[in-house]
Amino acid sequence: MSAMRPNRSDVHVSLEEERKIEEKTREQFDAIAPKRHTKPQRSDYSSDYSDSQRNFDRDINIPELIKFQHLESDDPQVYLVYKLVVFFNLISYIYEEH
Repeated sequence: MSAMRPNRSDVHVSLEEERKIEEKTREQFDAIAPKRHTKPQRSDYSSDYSDSQRNFDRDINIPELIKFQHLESDDPQVYLVYKLVVFFNLISYIYEEH
């Protein structure tokens, strides 16, 4: 599916509103982006950094990701069935659209 030109009847927002939407979107993506820990000096070794990526994993609260991780840790056959169901749902959705 290629990109289409906007219609005249499409909703247009002001430049100020567009900037607000862009800022909110950027903040949202910046908030969920993985953070790198600070780089220690060569002589300062630590096995645990206060801002390590490990903290990022605890902050994620996406229901789909939690369900996926739970299924991934379950029996491989259950995981395979789940993947097949998702695949067939996707295929049926594509065919319903066209």
